Amino acid sequence: MDGHARPLETARALEGWADARGWTGPDPYDGMNATRLVGPVRRTRRGRQILTQLVKRSPLDLRPLLGVPAGESAATIALAASAYARNGFLEPALARTRLEATLARLEALRSPGFEEPCWGYHFDVQTRVFFYPRRSPNTIATVFAGLALLDAHEATGDPAYLERATGVGDFFLRHVPQTPDPPGSYFGYLVDDRTPIHNANMLVATVLARLWRETGRLDFAAAAEDAVAYTVTRQRPNGSWPYGERPHLRWVDNHHTGYVLEALEVCRRCGIGAADAAVLRRGAAFYRDRLFQPDGAPRYFDTSLYPIDIQCVATGIQTFSLLAAEDPELAETARRVFLYGFGNMRRRDGSFAFQRTRFWTIRTPHLRWGQAPMLLALTHLLKLEEPAREAATPLPDV
Repeated sequence: MDGHARPLETARALEGWADARGWTGPDPYDGMNATRLVGPVRRTRRGRQILTQLVKRSPLDLRPLLGVPAGESAATIALAASAYARNGFLEPALARTRLEATLARLEALRSPGFEEPCWGYHFDVQTRVFFYPRRSPNTIATVFAGLALLDAHEATGDPAYLERATGVGDFFLRHVPQTPDPPGSYFGYLVDDRTPIHNANMLVATVLARLWRETGRLDFAAAAEDAVAYTVTRQRPNGSWPYGERPHLRWVDNHHTGYVLEALEVCRRCGIGAADAAVLRRGAAFYRDRLFQPDGAPRYFDTSLYPIDIQCVATGIQTFSLLAAEDPELAETARRVFLYGFGNMRRRDGSFAFQRTRFWTIRTPHLRWGQAPMLLALTHLLKLEEPAREAATPLPDV
């Protein structure tokens, strides 16, 4: 690996940058938090979409002009907590202190109105699929929080973290309906939602599979089996999955494919029978060959390279690092994606830029979208490279 691009030093610099800012800052989709100049725009669906995309895509950061404050994101804090739990880049005592602090912040950010722990985003969301208000729970933020609690339990043995993670599993079973659609059934994206989106469905399955392994609860295992069966049996002949199973959701993109593959691998390790290894191999081959360039640059869609996105870089590093346990050749792919991100998207202050488009680079360092996923991804890469680092460490004199 390039001597100037070491994952350990990169992780330490990135964590230092983010910790100095309290893990708060901009988000690609926080345009709806604007406090100036946008009142009439927010009143229509189309206006909300335009505002969100304008703030997201502008090469100049429009947030100061529009009065968008730095935000504290539950998803960011959860990803940071998982990184501290996995560690490998800080002294253990410091990592434990940071882990406890982030989990306390995560608890304070819970969505109101539910007995079970759940989380949402700190901004209103308007996508091409649906609208939902800030702090209303969604699958992605809640999954990240559940995984952080499980990672913390594994790292510390504290039963309180497992108890709260179990509450996350109960939230999904009670409030996010699993829609039967044989073979299998799928979890929606929001409370009472029945939109068939593969990465959301599989991420829920990941939490439930890990909870089953820790608690032995058969209802978690059964729900995970059905969720995995739904997505596995809908893999396309070329190894891909569309974002979702409705006509307006048929695109294939990079980071959502990575989420599906990572979830499938974790479910396989947890003993979920529907997590078929052959399906995983076909999906990994498509992901590597069709969604990454030979130099490690991630393609945003299977049909186009741009925008080159930092979350796609982070997801590639993490997914290939996980899959390398079964296919060691993917370890080199993970390193190549890291080197691309380090060489082309890392800022001088240790953070990472958001996107490279065909014509310009959006250098805004988003916390939820870039910095937290990248730090967590680097913990997976560090774990992958741990044997080599240990072999290179000189033995003490005796």
